[in-house]
Amino acid sequence: MRSLFRDLARVLLASTCVLPGFAQDAHDDRDDCRINWHSSSDFAWQVQVNTPVTALGRALDERTGLGLGMQWTRNRANGVSNRTRLEWNVFPEGNPVGAAGTTTKASNYVLSFDRLYHFSGEAKGVYLLGGLGAVRWFTDQTPALNPTVSTHTTKLAVTGGAGYRFNRGVAAEARYVVSSVDRTYDGNVVQLVSSMRF
Repeated sequence: MRSLFRDLARVLLASTCVLPGFAQDAHDDRDDCRINWHSSSDFAWQVQVNTPVTALGRALDERTGLGLGMQWTRNRANGVSNRTRLEWNVFPEGNPVGAAGTTTKASNYVLSFDRLYHFSGEAKGVYLLGGLGAVRWFTDQTPALNPTVSTHTTKLAVTGGAGYRFNRGVAAEARYVVSSVDRTYDGNVVQLVSSMRF
């Protein structure tokens, strides 16, 4: 288990340093990742409230879920920041819905690479964000008088939203995450997020 967390940390570090489009130039990346990364970086915990919408919202009978996560934000010039985000979200079982009286439970893991644009030109105040990543869905659906059907899928996650950074330690965000559980089943979620630096 310890080696799994160590490998995950290495992947996150390497991914943020080498992702195309997230670097200004090779010299800056070398400086940021090897020498000054801790002076221009912030690590934060996040907690969020998740409201499922579209097909997921109907399946879960509009039940609101909760999530926890971690963020690594690298602050660059002109108010632009790159962020790596890892989170875990859980939704409670909804009431029976549909003709079959199906109940649904869902949870997911999300790994996202975000770009933040601060209107003030520095890492504070109002900002917009956009991100791409992957979401790993776990669902259990139980039709009335039938056994539970469990599915596990990994899908693309596209995130858009806005936030406000009160100071270097505390921020709040509203996000809309677009994903799917399968080809015909949308897993879109609205997130209200609070983060605190550690």
